[in-house]
Amino acid sequence: MSNTVRQPTTFTRKIPAVASSSLAGGAGGQQQQQQQQVQHQKKLPNGCKLSIQNGNLLTSTGLNDLDEIMGGGIPVGSILMIEEDVNSSYYMFLLKYFLAEGVVQNHGTFFSSLVGLDAFEVLNKLPARLNEQEQKEDEEADLLAQREKSGASNTGESDLKIAWRYQTYIDAENAKKRERSTANNNYCHSYDFTRKMNIQSFQPEHMHTLTYSSAGAQQVEGSSPYRNLFIEIRELVRKYNQEASAASDIGGAPRILRLALQSFATPLWSNDVDGVVEFLHALKGLLRSSLAVAVVTVPTHIYSQSFVAKMAHLCDNVVAINSFTGLGGETPAAFSDYLGLFNIRKIAKLNTLSLSYHPNVLNYVFKMKRRKMCIETIHLPPELSREGDATNTNNVNQAKAGADLVSKMKSGSGLLCSSGGNKVNPMDF
Repeated sequence: MSNTVRQPTTFTRKIPAVASSSLAGGAGGQQQQQQQQVQHQKKLPNGCKLSIQNGNLLTSTGLNDLDEIMGGGIPVGSILMIEEDVNSSYYMFLLKYFLAEGVVQNHGTFFSSLVGLDAFEVLNKLPARLNEQEQKEDEEADLLAQREKSGASNTGESDLKIAWRYQTYIDAENAKKRERSTANNNYCHSYDFTRKMNIQSFQPEHMHTLTYSSAGAQQVEGSSPYRNLFIEIRELVRKYNQEASAASDIGGAPRILRLALQSFATPLWSNDVDGVVEFLHALKGLLRSSLAVAVVTVPTHIYSQSFVAKMAHLCDNVVAINSFTGLGGETPAAFSDYLGLFNIRKIAKLNTLSLSYHPNVLNYVFKMKRRKMCIETIHLPPELSREGDATNTNNVNQAKAGADLVSKMKSGSGLLCSSGGNKVNPMDF
């Protein structure tokens, strides 16, 4: 038989890493390969983590409660729209949390106020960061206040049993929160609104502002002011993308950029409705391919529902904050400890065809404690009534009033202006 010559092919046999390292010189070759893998491994930006639901890169909002509601934080490359409250400014607390976390994490921060508000006045009033000891003292004070409140409401043996079981639940939830805060110590920090952040912690090269006056000075006659704002943001995003690419080449951690726009689309700045849609569409496409995230607050109560839906469609996450004073009417006794409602309108769906994360509930309540804002799940008191007991009858009426309010919150009635101009008050129950 004649020997046949095997033709060369493009298939090559792969040698396992352990075998190749032994061939390269034993332990020395294996150590060299490990060093090369570490060098080529990309580092996550500071203050970011990967989502356990879909693997998206997340950054913190600065408020632990809001991070948990949104599935861990804001996806990098997305837009979060906050619907502003009426006759109050609680939305500014969320915006300051976002900016303060960027300063602590050494991120690039961009703030623009479209209503003539001085940007440096907002940055100089950012809340100070709480250290670990102060954070523990706050948690212990909150736990003591909850126990005193539950103990003060005990009037009988059955109430003591309910309070004891409820207290066990509260203790378990507080223990989980402490564990999460310890694990996320480098991801999300706690802040104190009774103190101002030290201005020396600011790095001027990473702080960027654009006020109403400077935007008007740069505006070209006949051009849209939103287009000029986008040009300013685009140049800044390109700068940080180049820095992030250079940092990745040398094995360093890239830096992300946080964009905060206050009272976006307000008529005080411009009546260009088409420019608003064009800006959000262009901004969304720009952020998709960059290490940047944007938070935009919009006074949706002055617009029709159709235009608000169009803006919400162009944003990735949408939340709404509404104070009881702004909604009008009397606050039910079941919500006497809270200041207003917090609603989830839309959750980001990035790099997936299905909604990988969905919160358990979409309606929450918020309140202000001594130093911080808290967003909690709605808990209504149990309906305990006996015939002829006037006190228990009042409690039942209050519980029913709170339940009616929750049902209207779920239906979304009255929280947005209708196109016909007829407003429904969600507090009329």
